[in-house]
Amino acid sequence: MKFLFAMLVLNLLAVAWCTLVSAREQPNFVIVLADDVGWDAFGCTGAPHARTPHIDELARKSVVMDRLYTSVSQCAPLRAEFYTGLFPMHNGVLANSRKEERSGILNIADHLSPMGYRIGLTGKSHFCLGQQQFDRIDGFTGNANGDIAEYDLSGVRTYIREAQSAGSPFCVFICSVHAHHPWTVGDESHFPHEQLRIPPHYVDTPATRKAIAIHAAEVEEFDRQVGDVRAMLNESKLENDTILIVLSEQGIAMPRGKWSPYDHGSRAVCIAHWPGHFVPKKTSAIAMYCDFVPTFIDLAAGQSQVPLDGKSLKSLWLGEREKHRQSAFISNVHPFWQKAIVTKQYKLIWTAFPNEDHIHSNFGSTKFFGKAWSEWKEVSEKNRDVAAKITRVLHPKRYELYDIQNDPYEVHDLAESGQHQNVKLGLLTELKQLMADAGESLEPKKPLGKDKERNRRRKKR
Repeated sequence: MKFLFAMLVLNLLAVAWCTLVSAREQPNFVIVLADDVGWDAFGCTGAPHARTPHIDELARKSVVMDRLYTSVSQCAPLRAEFYTGLFPMHNGVLANSRKEERSGILNIADHLSPMGYRIGLTGKSHFCLGQQQFDRIDGFTGNANGDIAEYDLSGVRTYIREAQSAGSPFCVFICSVHAHHPWTVGDESHFPHEQLRIPPHYVDTPATRKAIAIHAAEVEEFDRQVGDVRAMLNESKLENDTILIVLSEQGIAMPRGKWSPYDHGSRAVCIAHWPGHFVPKKTSAIAMYCDFVPTFIDLAAGQSQVPLDGKSLKSLWLGEREKHRQSAFISNVHPFWQKAIVTKQYKLIWTAFPNEDHIHSNFGSTKFFGKAWSEWKEVSEKNRDVAAKITRVLHPKRYELYDIQNDPYEVHDLAESGQHQNVKLGLLTELKQLMADAGESLEPKKPLGKDKERNRRRKKR
């Protein structure tokens, strides 16, 4: 009932919208989204081995945000947050394997379609909320675990031409599967193993270096896709009328990366480009994936008729202000209960059950990142420093505090430092308030095992 009322209001406003702004041209949107690529994978963000010339060149002419966070560093909840503008508890997608029904959820198509937009998607979807379906565009594989290297932009070109012929602005999502495992696409030889930089929380083994190399090869393929998309817009003379947004995603599937609340997993990059409108700059303003829906609505001169957790980035991108959010909120419930708050300088992580092994079950599989983890454990049997790194992964402390500005890979825990106790306690209070605002319980709950999860779903049916 609430949804029907919301849609009625939206349709009525659409009529008013057409009357008020019929003479005003709305910007188009093209969003290129990576897959399992964190903030630290590009030349423009300091990766010395990266081969990302198209992204780096675009970054020099755009707003570059390197402190973009996802509430949950997993594919389904990230996309749910991105496309709805809502936190996990509000949209119901808590993890890849934890979803709860929510009524009245609207997605970006529900917001933009009444304003005259055509909304299409090619590639990976991993999303099924809202009432308005995205138009499906051929050309990019939707299989995140595939090894298909080729793609075709002709479907996107046709979709854009049809929208133009109809006099409609468009919003197109080009969703890559790079660099999702199995990391079989691209040229590994472009990344000599001996020249790679090893993140300080990694263990330097042959499999570690190979994992970085084959992941970087897929990031290079993603960069090629970004270059081709931009060339398409230029050839079509659409660059000045189209807002091009390039997004990395959650980080690489390595320890303390994907599935974790650490910056190596939950922090992303946003590159926003609109010649003559956005002021090119690199900013460390904090933002979240839920901020994009209200941003698109705002840039299209519309208004959301339902409450959103996101906050519009329009003023930041136009150069009218320098800050955005005071903090970001990270909310893991499965496979581990971990909550975090990130500010400009610090991150506090609250782990409810530190005695349990905090490594995803996939690391015990034959997937390549599992091979790297096996080597780490083998080396740890003879090396104390490596054993300490393994312990930090498996058994994080109940509270961890990091200086993100000076320690982006979160190696030096400050939670027990006497001079940081006020920071720790203050952030914990703020974190609990964020949890309450996001509709979350302050009482930690153990994640259900796979068998218990199946039984719970059967009972619900």
